[in-house]
Order: sequence, then C-alpha cells, then structure tokens
Amino acid sequence: MLKNKIKYSFLFFFTGIISTINAQQIFIETGFESANFKNYVNNLGENTLDVNYTKSQEIFIEGGFRFNLRKNRLKCDVALSYNKYKINTGFYSGKISIPLTYNLNYVALKTGINFAIINELDFKLQVHGHISYDWLIAGTSSYKNVVNDLYRENTFDRTLLRYHRGISAEYIISNKISAYINYNVADSFKDKNEDSNIEEKYSLHTNAFSIGLLFNIQTTR
Repeated sequence: MLKNKIKYSFLFFFTGIISTINAQQIFIETGFESANFKNYVNNLGENTLDVNYTKSQEIFIEGGFRFNLRKNRLKCDVALSYNKYKINTGFYSGKISIPLTYNLNYVALKTGINFAIINELDFKLQVHGHISYDWLIAGTSSYKNVVNDLYRENTFDRTLLRYHRGISAEYIISNKISAYINYNVADSFKDKNEDSNIEEKYSLHTNAFSIGLLFNIQTTR
C-alpha cells in the first residue's frame, strides 16, 4: 500500500511538471552502468550474498526534456530511461560461495534538478539530484545451469523508487547544441519485497558514466 501511494504521488508530480512547463531543451544520453545489491537481508534477517564478484558494465540510454527555472543556473528535467543490469554475486552454502547471476531490465521515469556551480557562457559544472520510479520488464537469475524467470514467476520486486545524485560537465558548442559528460550514483529505497512471497530487503545500487547531447528548442533567458 505504501509503495502504491508513493508511486501515484510520483506519477502525479511527474505529469504536473510536463503539463505546466514548456521545455527549452531536449537531451539524449548513453553510457555504462554497474549494479549490485546493497544491504541485502533475506527472510531470516541474514545477509547470505557474496558481493566479492566482478561488477559488469552494461549500456543504458536516457532521453527527456529540460526546463530553465532560474537564469540558466537552476534547471529541472523529466526523462525516460532503459536500463539493463547484470549483477554477478553468489550465495553461501555453508562456507562455499555458489556463483549467482542476475540479468534485469528496467524502464524508468525520472525527474529532478540540475544546479550549475560554475555557470560560464561556454561551460557549466553542475550537481544534480533526481528521483526515479523503475519498472522491471524482464529478469532472470541463474546458477549451476539453472535459470529462473523472475518476472514470470513473480519472485522479484517489480518496482523500485530510487534517488540519484551526481555531477556533470557541459560544454556549449553553439546556440543550438551542447555536449556533456555525467556521473551518477543511485540507490533504491530499501523496503520489503511486496511483489513476491520472499520477505527480503535490499537496495539496488548503481554507478553510471555517460555522455549526452542537449538540443535547444526554445530561447532560454
């Protein structure tokens, strides 16, 4: 129930931003992202995951609209993203760690703000904070040649509410286009898995590096 309330509040806020503000820019970015389960607890209150495996980098893509809130220094954006995660982990059987791999696909709605701590005519250094609501659209786990379809079997949380923070550097190429590089860290709010019978808790933690392009569609003031 709490997750549903948060979800609908987020969607209402997201829709309100789109319907009340005219965008000045559109953007598209892509990059590489790694993921792991942070602070995992199973239904017995124990952390049985081995997190000492190599992290995989997967490609993601994101696009959306950006709005100027104040003097091109404070901006708001709304976006849609597709994220694919491969999580290499393991679970302990006694003292033996058995390799376990998750392949997860999400689509997400995301909104937040960007603030330029350096705001020159041709260069911006920005910090950002965002909230996203993520839907699992496909997922499997595999170990010892056993593959489980997490989505069809409903044994994995299908929705996440995540908070993002990071830093980006933007270079203004012309009055029509800019390019930027971005670093982003995100964590999902830790709650009980409400979408399956496994009463586990965890936070999905991600690190991402990306490059993007901004296109001016209105004159900013």
